Amino acid sequence: MKFNKLNFYFLIIIVLLTALLFLDKRFLPAKSPVSKFGSNDSELIGTVMRLIKTDYLEEPNPVRTTEGAFKGLVNSLDPLSAYLDKELAVRYLNRQNSVTNAGLVLYKKYGLFPLVAAVMENSPAAKAGLRVGDNISAINDRNTITMSLLEVNLLLEAEQAKEEQPPVKLRVVRGNETLELQVSRDFSLSPSLKIISESPEFIRLKPSAIYPGLANEMNKSLVASLKKTAPQPKAIILDLRDCWTGDYEEARKVLNLFLKAEEIGFFERRDKKQSVTCPENPNFANQKIFLWVNQATYGPAEMVAAVLREFQRAKVIGIETPGLVGKQENFPLSDGSLVVLTTAIFSLKSGTKLWDTSVPLDEKLPFTEKMDKAYHDKTISLLSTKN
Repeated sequence: MKFNKLNFYFLIIIVLLTALLFLDKRFLPAKSPVSKFGSNDSELIGTVMRLIKTDYLEEPNPVRTTEGAFKGLVNSLDPLSAYLDKELAVRYLNRQNSVTNAGLVLYKKYGLFPLVAAVMENSPAAKAGLRVGDNISAINDRNTITMSLLEVNLLLEAEQAKEEQPPVKLRVVRGNETLELQVSRDFSLSPSLKIISESPEFIRLKPSAIYPGLANEMNKSLVASLKKTAPQPKAIILDLRDCWTGDYEEARKVLNLFLKAEEIGFFERRDKKQSVTCPENPNFANQKIFLWVNQATYGPAEMVAAVLREFQRAKVIGIETPGLVGKQENFPLSDGSLVVLTTAIFSLKSGTKLWDTSVPLDEKLPFTEKMDKAYHDKTISLLSTKN
């Protein structure tokens, strides 16, 4: 048995190397499209493959091993790249904004279990007792360690083709405990902007996502709030905690409400840079801004926070973010499977990449049971400090 396993894993490694050789120029992000393999490497791989074909103890399943090789190769690139088999590719391409889910925000790196970054309020996940920091080791008895973040999220969404949606079975690792939980997938979070007036010192805006139309809503809400509030609040808080999805063009529009600049940063692809600009006169150029971020502030929300800070328009308070400011593209394969690759990442005007690097924090908070109070108290403290 041990011999069989060792040979099987050896086969997977060889197929991975072959797949890397094949995909090197077509897909993988790099500074240069030139293959890193020389002719000697190609000959070596070919020799080993022939040995496996002629001398391996049994004929390997080519479909299974090739699929496993592609999955490992692509999923290991970064948290947002993914290889999807035919079934999951169909689900992904037919995905709709209205699809329901378990109410979890997850983070995952290849070779690690998905980590719960946020649990949506009143969601099935919250009712089942899931917590921030939990690790999900299996979904419906399928080990998650080699899955991509995209695959995990798809498995936690309702299947649109089915009328009846059975709960999903999760194996959860929490410290030294292992829990088996049944979680429904009927949670829906509509795009929304909350205006929270919990203190006369500030107005707090909390978007559920950076969704199309958000900048216009924020503009109207701020104008109305500032008109009717007397005395005027000292600051605006953009609460971007648990704001994990959205649109980069909308993020640019949100930024343009608070600053004007010929260039705020750029998306860098393999062969070119695309500058991002905020050319319009901002409606709120003079208001003091604080940004609240946490471990579930992803992508477009990270871009908003980092740019406002770099232009000295805001102070950032909170917990480190994952650094996922990148764009993905789909590459359908001939067998119906799909490769989703990160093809561009965002850098600030200063050149700092927001990829696998947190938004810089002005005030870092420890994780506590009463996070809202910690953010509130720190903001009040900074407001009372002259700078």
